[in-house]
Amino acid sequence: MPRQPYLPTYSRFKYTIGALVVKERPELCAVIGKCISLWSHVDNEMGNLLGILLGTETEAALEVFLTLRKASNQREALNAAAKHKLSGKEKQVFEAILQVYSSLENQRNDLAHGCFGICPDDADILFWIELKHHIHFQVEVLANEANGKFENDRHARLKPHLFAYRKSDLESLYSQMEEFWRIIFYFNGYLRNPSDLDRQAEYHRLQAFQLIKNALKK
Repeated sequence: MPRQPYLPTYSRFKYTIGALVVKERPELCAVIGKCISLWSHVDNEMGNLLGILLGTETEAALEVFLTLRKASNQREALNAAAKHKLSGKEKQVFEAILQVYSSLENQRNDLAHGCFGICPDDADILFWIELKHHIHFQVEVLANEANGKFENDRHARLKPHLFAYRKSDLESLYSQMEEFWRIIFYFNGYLRNPSDLDRQAEYHRLQAFQLIKNALKK
């Protein structure tokens, strides 16, 4: 399940957000670390895909991919290369791959760049808030209180932007990332071997992945 808004579902739970609190939840930290570390290998395969589509699997192709640091730029480069290389069912699978890549990339970035909190009453909950919202909250509250203005609920600006993960949510996200890595790994192998006798079987294996099935339906 994706992360859930704090309001109203989790509003009964207390939370503590801060730079050092998440280390009190090593099991949650471990899953976050797994997601972030695996994603580098996903990007590696996406760089390989660009090389295949350009017709030259060289370090230069990977360097170009890595230079396009924004995920949207990377997807545009892949799309441009695919126009001249793929068609029909291969193009459909490619487009499904980009759709999944975009979704998982965003979730990876949230984990890498968000601010975390913990629940003192439930060790299974990990709270998350986007960095910009946490900064705005802190600046506003600290400035107001420095001027003697105290709100009844000093976290009123924070709560609408606060979300909660369960450990199972993070583990599910990691499983999706691992499945996606396998998908792009197999897709690259499929494109590298156009004369392979088992090419049709490889294509059906790609279609059988649940992430691809769901994306193709859309």
